Amino acid sequence: MSHLAIAASALTHAFPAARGSVQALRGVDLRIEPGQFFGLFGPNGAGKTTLIRILATLIRPTSGTAQVHGFDVVRQAAQVRAHIGLVFSNENTFYGRLTGRQNLEFFAALQNLPRRAARRRAAELLEFFSLTPAAQVPFQTYSTGMRQKLNVARALLHNPPVLFLDEPTKGMDVLSAENLRSLLRMELVERQHRTVMLTTHDLEEMETLCDQVGILDHGQLRAVGAPADLIREASASVVYRLELVGRVNGFTRHLSNLPNVQSVTVASQTEHATVLDLTFADSHTPESELWQAILAQNVKVKRFGPKDDGLATLLKRPEQNV
Repeated sequence: MSHLAIAASALTHAFPAARGSVQALRGVDLRIEPGQFFGLFGPNGAGKTTLIRILATLIRPTSGTAQVHGFDVVRQAAQVRAHIGLVFSNENTFYGRLTGRQNLEFFAALQNLPRRAARRRAAELLEFFSLTPAAQVPFQTYSTGMRQKLNVARALLHNPPVLFLDEPTKGMDVLSAENLRSLLRMELVERQHRTVMLTTHDLEEMETLCDQVGILDHGQLRAVGAPADLIREASASVVYRLELVGRVNGFTRHLSNLPNVQSVTVASQTEHATVLDLTFADSHTPESELWQAILAQNVKVKRFGPKDDGLATLLKRPEQNV
């Protein structure tokens, strides 16, 4: 029976905080086909790592459901773990005094690979990632690029069909990062047909690697599509940030009626300030109409200007009423 590589429905997660809780994910719906390179793009705190941790069974969702390779991440966590590889940036769980080969063989044993199979698989991966010359060198002498390659190699020891990569090129030099991207795209996805989910802040990395991209912001999946389509859509609009004094109720519906306004969303709100993001079509900002609306509602403006966040123009779709 065919199934999606990754699926999520109405997925939420809340972290406990000093006052109540913090919503890291807010009703995420996601469908990823087998053999697809999928990118999660968004600012810090958007919920990208939280989503990967749930899909990798490291934390449980507060509500909603998710499946990886057809297995439920809560009820069938062991089966999920058997079918995934997980890579975090700046991984520090390797043993510095052991060689690269010894590290891989040790972690292969933890995956219950027989000793002979572990040795064979470690040798294959060292060769695959061009680490054979450094196989007998202590891990503590490895460069950042070599460490991250070994990190990806470890995730592939049990030959998983789904791979999660959380900013895999972070901290790497340009040449090493490009080399790793090539291996991920050309070998793991195109030749071996694995499914890869990657989180990134790098727009070029997203364009180069990904078949599909999900734009995550404030725990919500705002858009999903091919990178070229999302970038083309972003270039046709512009986001402006409007900071108002105090808590302003019901003002978004007045702003959403302005000419060329695509959406109005609440970036943040306290008793002392309300911050709104306005997306205008065709990079046209109807300032005179905006100020007339502000004067009519008798609200005080603290700041108004462009919000330069690259693909942030895609993040502000669903309207939230103040």
